[in-house]
Amino acid sequence: MENNVPAAGVTSPGEATSTMGFFQRLIGVYFEPRKTYEDISHKPSWIGIWIIASILAIGMNYVLTTRVDHETLIRKSLAMNPMTKNLSEEQIQAIVAQPQGAVSRYSQMMLAPVVVLLVYILIAAVFLLLFVLMGANITFKKSLAASVWGMGPPGIINGIFAIIVMCVKDPVDIEVNPVANVASNLGLLVAEKEHPVINSLLSSIDVFSFWTIFLLSLSFAALSAGSMTVKKSATGVLILWGLWVIGKAAYFAIF
Repeated sequence: MENNVPAAGVTSPGEATSTMGFFQRLIGVYFEPRKTYEDISHKPSWIGIWIIASILAIGMNYVLTTRVDHETLIRKSLAMNPMTKNLSEEQIQAIVAQPQGAVSRYSQMMLAPVVVLLVYILIAAVFLLLFVLMGANITFKKSLAASVWGMGPPGIINGIFAIIVMCVKDPVDIEVNPVANVASNLGLLVAEKEHPVINSLLSSIDVFSFWTIFLLSLSFAALSAGSMTVKKSATGVLILWGLWVIGKAAYFAIF
């Protein structure tokens, strides 16, 4: 009896395979995203770009920690937190005066790769749920790859800009959120302290956000095994982005 099972390493006729290496994909996603995502759909790996994103996250936290003095960093962090922004000067001084070891000072930097991975996993799970409800044929593995390759490339460029800006900016003016130092959105038009809700909404009109929406729409369409068009994929991405924008504005309105 004839054996119809392909030999190991042999591609069946008509079966598409991945032909691009990691660095070809990384370059391709900036210049030929559609072609690159089609290649990624055949082999949805994402470790390489997560490593780069993690290195940049570590770099941003390192520059922030070394350029901004301890007291200024603590004060700005407390001011950003709705639960602590109304502390008295005595309470703030007590927090600033607490001894800080190396582990505490660099904890965010050390945990950055884990945080980046958890964010990708959470976003991939949310996208998976939404697109499955929309009738898409997609697995969690492909949802994770689509999320990482959709968010990673803009995030890499934004991270590089953030490091450069923090290195040349006056330490007193450096924002605690590293990427907030990059002037890429309309939030600059309104002061956050005076109009937090309007500032939140304007901050969402961001070059990197729109770029990410575009790439996510392409990546999920390509990795959905033909079950979603780019238009349908973009609809899902825009729904989640809209909910995020509204939720963020509501958060500032409440607190």
